[in-house]
Amino acid sequence: MKFGIYPNLEKKDLKQPLFQLLKILRSENISYTLPEEMKPGIEALGFENECYEPTVSMRKKDVILSIGGDGSFLGAARIFRNSPVLMAGIHLGELGFLNTITCEDMERRIHMILDHDFLEESRIYLSSFILKQGAERKELPDVLNDVVIGHDQIGRLTRLRFSLNGHFIQEYAADGLIVSSPTGSTGYSLSCGGPVLGPEDDHMIVIPICAHTLQRFPILLKNKDTIEITAPEREGNLHISLDGAYDEEFDNSDRLIIRAVSKPIRFIRFRDMEFFSGISRKLIRKIFENQ
Repeated sequence: MKFGIYPNLEKKDLKQPLFQLLKILRSENISYTLPEEMKPGIEALGFENECYEPTVSMRKKDVILSIGGDGSFLGAARIFRNSPVLMAGIHLGELGFLNTITCEDMERRIHMILDHDFLEESRIYLSSFILKQGAERKELPDVLNDVVIGHDQIGRLTRLRFSLNGHFIQEYAADGLIVSSPTGSTGYSLSCGGPVLGPEDDHMIVIPICAHTLQRFPILLKNKDTIEITAPEREGNLHISLDGAYDEEFDNSDRLIIRAVSKPIRFIRFRDMEFFSGISRKLIRKIFENQ
């Protein structure tokens, strides 16, 4: 197996986990590389004589290991989404639902990967584009978590029109609107009262943010459905956020189209990890930590 390591250099506590991981891989004579673009930052942490290659070449690896929080995992999932790699995340964040490896069980999990003792999960991505006046089409990045549209000013009321498969459904009066994948159901969608879906579920969720009417309930859609979002003429300065990492302006004459798509990337989940019980434990633990 050939490994690609994709660390988040912005994590202050990265050095020790990265050292631990590289030590394990070297002890097992496992081939690995780090992103060439990150070489200065990795060397600044004290790592010398490591193997590097351009990120685009790392797409040919067997396994990609991200190191960081959920945001780091999502970033790596975007970069390697069109490659038939296996991916897992080493968790350095706080709550975190996406990473399946901790610093404490890192060595055991690496050995399980080498022994092919894991499950492969496929997850749907959200593919979106903007149709502008004159039929100009602007493609947006495919994302694993969610597409969010609202005002650039926090708390300002937004009116958004939601259509499904060419049929107008309703107009929302809310702070914004979330279209979430099953992966994103444990993120922003969950905080707005949305349901938690298993990672291999193939539905989409549409849920308003702080709805100003009784239309607060989420809508569960099939993976073949096509979502269209528009805004009334009086709306202006709208923005689209994709996975919280990309921001795109949205004009009231634009049409936002969102669909679910499959990707060749696969995600590693270990057999002793039950998804829903793990979610419950983390949420309950976080509640007691905040008391």
